Amino acid sequence: MSSTSAVELLESLNQLNQELLSFSEQLLKSTLPFWLPGETACNLKQAASLYTDIWYRDGQDGRTTISQHGIIGANPELIEATQRLNHAKSCFQQLATRYRLSQSAEILQTLHKRSETIAALLHRHGASRIHLKQCYRQIPVFDTCPSRIGFSWYTSGRSIRKLTPREAEEKLLKMDTSQAHIQIQLQAVGQLHPGDMLAQVQNQVPVMRANPVWKQKEHTLRKAQNTSLPIIIALNSDNPSLPAYNEPPLTPPEARSRLERSDLKIDPQPFLPSIRVHRYLG
Repeated sequence: MSSTSAVELLESLNQLNQELLSFSEQLLKSTLPFWLPGETACNLKQAASLYTDIWYRDGQDGRTTISQHGIIGANPELIEATQRLNHAKSCFQQLATRYRLSQSAEILQTLHKRSETIAALLHRHGASRIHLKQCYRQIPVFDTCPSRIGFSWYTSGRSIRKLTPREAEEKLLKMDTSQAHIQIQLQAVGQLHPGDMLAQVQNQVPVMRANPVWKQKEHTLRKAQNTSLPIIIALNSDNPSLPAYNEPPLTPPEARSRLERSDLKIDPQPFLPSIRVHRYLG
């Protein structure tokens, strides 16, 4: 990426900061009802801090984000400010991705991680502690008010990728093959047949899922989505009431609540633990 493009990236970050300030100002002026979970009294100032937090906290894992669900009633000005902010987030993310892609082909393998090239650039401009994931995440916004919203923890999330024995072997060969445990796993995968299939499993952290429902004259519209930030919802000026909602536990349940399909059961015991690969049960 040329120096001009680097300047574009920094200008985009500046625009993002301006939209964050504009959004925060509109939010703090709101007199409409809202709901934020927790025993302590939450207020809009705390909500604004959550929305506009794009910085690492001391000791924070870069793979995690500060999350909270809730409902914020909004007037047209706040809805517009939210949409502008989401657009600025998207623009910054696109430029940041282009910057990473232009630096090194190897970065392609770690696009989900914070790029060292971007970090170095931001550091030179006094923004080395920026949290890119919190910059990128969109604020959930509904420009029409649903009749109700059901919140629930989703604890069954898993990323499952099917692998052939050859693909699993290639992944192991990229590791330190001088280690005894890698040799044992290479021997194990070498005993498989070419047609055998494996599953590479990545358990995902529990997330809060919102299930809004819009009741219309002829049909009912549902739109489930994960939410890591309170939802901004346009309220009717004549009757500015929040939709009906439930209050789920503040912490997710420990056990998986979703049953696996009987024809696609995965052995819970890892077959190749170094690469999180399991066998399918017959």
